[in-house]
Amino acid sequence: IPYVGPIPGGIKPGMRLHVVGTVPANAQQFQINFKTGVKDSDDVAFHFNPRFGQCVYMNIFRKGAWQKEELGPDKPFVKGSPFKLLFIINKDNYEVHVNGSHIYTFSHRIPLESVTTLAILGDVLIFWLGFEKIPYAGPITGGIKSGMRLHVEGAVPANAQQFQINFKTGVKDSDDVAFHFNPRFGQCVYMNIFRKGAWQKEELGPVTPFVKGSNFKLLFIINKDNYEVYVNGFKQCTFKHRIPLEKISTLNIRGNVSI
Repeated sequence: IPYVGPIPGGIKPGMRLHVVGTVPANAQQFQINFKTGVKDSDDVAFHFNPRFGQCVYMNIFRKGAWQKEELGPDKPFVKGSPFKLLFIINKDNYEVHVNGSHIYTFSHRIPLESVTTLAILGDVLIFWLGFEKIPYAGPITGGIKSGMRLHVEGAVPANAQQFQINFKTGVKDSDDVAFHFNPRFGQCVYMNIFRKGAWQKEELGPVTPFVKGSNFKLLFIINKDNYEVYVNGFKQCTFKHRIPLEKISTLNIRGNVSI
């Protein structure tokens, strides 16, 4: 820190930037800037600037001058403490979450397609940062077996409608889904399988145990006869196998969720 680096391919609606770090005990302020280039004189499309003892200042820098400032909450970060920061890039705005809580929405004033660079400066230690790719489809190395556990940690955007976690027999859309886990907000958790090109008999779980704008810890326990699902430490449902475990090779995640 300071860090200045390119955003390969630029940013687009639906992308999410995760920043994991800690605030030094003597911190005064730090900045995260979405910029149109690497030079100090280049425009800043979104300036996110927590100032300790004050509040979060947000702005843009255009044609050599700072524009109208917006003030966010006063204490989302704590000196001497770690944090998880999430920027959700929407069509009309940047949505900011700190430690799972939605703290501010900043409307675009410079077009997203102009943003090419990320810059971080000030009193902050960054352990990890990266853009998340949802939808995600990846192999389960060695497949899944009875006794295995899958841990998923994430956050639900404030405007979420639904998301899905699918245990599949392959990466193609047409491949079978051995377990389709689908929380729908304002409804409940829908569970099913997809076999030979068609969805089968649906099972309904509890009213959605996830909260918009909040983070979660999700655990799937794979048993010989079923999947057990826990959310934030509480058992939510059990789904019996209808497709053999040994056929599962792929995990697929899609929808309104940040992992």
